[in-house]
Amino acid sequence: MKSDKDKIVLFSGRFDPPHIGHLCTIIKLAQKYGAVKVPILDHPERRFPVIYCKKMMEDILNKMKLNVKFSVNNIHFGQITKEEIDKYKPFDLYISVNLPVLRHVETIGIPCEYVDFSYQFKASSYPSPD
Repeated sequence: MKSDKDKIVLFSGRFDPPHIGHLCTIIKLAQKYGAVKVPILDHPERRFPVIYCKKMMEDILNKMKLNVKFSVNNIHFGQITKEEIDKYKPFDLYISVNLPVLRHVETIGIPCEYVDFSYQFKASSYPSPD
């Protein structure tokens, strides 16, 4: 069985625009796993050009010397087929914060895991207002 440091994970999204939650999640995935592949969804209703979003994330994360590789795709992972997702192989695990997308990807036989690394606090960790 592979250790987490030997695994390659796939973490896709729109990243339109990328925000601190996206970056925090990718950083934590890169620290936990051996490599992270990040397909960015290009679609006609984007607010920001996909190339701009890809370059912004690359510029920030490449300075950290993380094993993260970005690509662009035009198929939403909530609608992706087994043949399309196989184009991203090799990878060991598909990771998402989007439950409907995870449910779909699981139905086509891909190992999945839900994560939410973007927030370090839970509602119960805040002091009660007195």
